[in-house]
Amino acid sequence: MKCQLKPQLKPPSFTLKQTPKYKPNAMLKTVKNLFIFAMLTASHGVFASSNPPTTSNKQNTVPYQASSDVKQFCKDLSSKLRTVKYQGCLSLELQVATTQSIEGRPLTYREYIPESIQSVPKLPKGRILFLSGIHGDEYSSISITYLWMLAMLKHPESTGQHWLFLPLANPDGLFGKKPSTRTNARGVDLNRNFPSPDWEQLALSYWKHYYRKNKRRYPGAGPASEPETQWIVETVERFKPDAIISVHAPYGLIDYDGPEHATPDNIGGLKHKELGTYPGSLGRYAGEYLNVPVLTLELHAAGTMPTEQEIYNMWQDIEEWAQLKLKRKETDF
Repeated sequence: MKCQLKPQLKPPSFTLKQTPKYKPNAMLKTVKNLFIFAMLTASHGVFASSNPPTTSNKQNTVPYQASSDVKQFCKDLSSKLRTVKYQGCLSLELQVATTQSIEGRPLTYREYIPESIQSVPKLPKGRILFLSGIHGDEYSSISITYLWMLAMLKHPESTGQHWLFLPLANPDGLFGKKPSTRTNARGVDLNRNFPSPDWEQLALSYWKHYYRKNKRRYPGAGPASEPETQWIVETVERFKPDAIISVHAPYGLIDYDGPEHATPDNIGGLKHKELGTYPGSLGRYAGEYLNVPVLTLELHAAGTMPTEQEIYNMWQDIEEWAQLKLKRKETDF
């Protein structure tokens, strides 16, 4: 049983790019040195004193102008996380959804589509939805996503996929309180709030008996009760991803939920280990109910970043996993 979204909340306001149907193509060559260089320069603040990188990977032909919401978002993010630089954040050209967080903060997103080669469009091999910051106190997951987005912006030839990034799904958890919290502003764990078919029957009882009413894992008053969850659910419905990647910390492993054909091996130094799913978790909702591959990267620490080499190795393995394991749907928006 799918949850009905609250009618008073507007749907996310964004336009997804239409892409041609998938056609087989040779595996892309890696661009290791360029990719690492992009991450190194981003993390050391080079963008702060130079113009943002420009590429042909634009979502429209109108010159981008950062809104006041995006400027404030980038100011807050760069003040909170030392890896993030204000100008680097602005260079991502983030878009803002109509839906806001509980406390009125913007929910941002960014699409990346493979760069055209000599005016010939490169056919995306698949659609991947990338989520980070579902838990506001997992700083490393947000920071590593920022670096990957910057590197992709600077070197769009490094990917063959159509990516949709939601870089901070729980802004109130990161910015609202000190210290930052796992939950949103209403104290709900968004990763227990997804409308899996068993939510009504099991979510609250599971929280009471298994978690002993641990406030960090409260699933909410109802399935998809939170605007942040509703936004992600509608994004999944509209974008129709071939896979979802979600970044967390600090278990230091890879978890996977979904069809067997996309079961991963290792991602960088992270080994595959099944954690299982829970009522209202993204894995149970999207991986088991929707049958969409859900790859969860659990970094080793919430407050410490991996090395640049580890960051690159993980991204290279993610691209390889997407190339080799995903089955593409030949559908258009």
